[in-house]
Amino acid sequence: MHTPIRHLAPLLPHAGNMILLDEIISYSDTQLHALARIGPDHLFLDADGRLPMYCGIEIMAQGIAALAGCHARDAGRPPSLGFLLGSRQFDILRSSVAQGSLLHVQVQASTRDETTGFGVFDCRLSLLEQPDNTDRAAAQTVATGRLSVFSPPDIEQYMQEQTA
Repeated sequence: MHTPIRHLAPLLPHAGNMILLDEIISYSDTQLHALARIGPDHLFLDADGRLPMYCGIEIMAQGIAALAGCHARDAGRPPSLGFLLGSRQFDILRSSVAQGSLLHVQVQASTRDETTGFGVFDCRLSLLEQPDNTDRAAAQTVATGRLSVFSPPDIEQYMQEQTA
């Protein structure tokens, strides 16, 4: 596990308010724990100032991308582009969360093939009852899913092959 990371832009192939994670609490070879604060300028807030939990799949996907970005940074490489292929067992356990909520993001690699770039990750979003409480046992699960992703080992070659 590594120490918290609060500046995430260098780790993700996203920019500006499209970055939905605020802090990486810890990561290892196969898992990541992060926080996502739902602020007033959150990109996906609805008219009532709430975040619909179907948007949770993007937060989960960014958790996976952040884990890949941490590994790339550790190896001295820039973050690479990846694709969300689909999800299995994506369960929404709460329809939305209010602005000001703090979500705990957990991603765990289930299957990963570095040669092909395919991976499957078990993901969980939990609503922390108090913004300063990072006790995972006290968190209420609001969404879970098993996400399939693809991050080609050579993105430029892959993109050229797709347009040829």
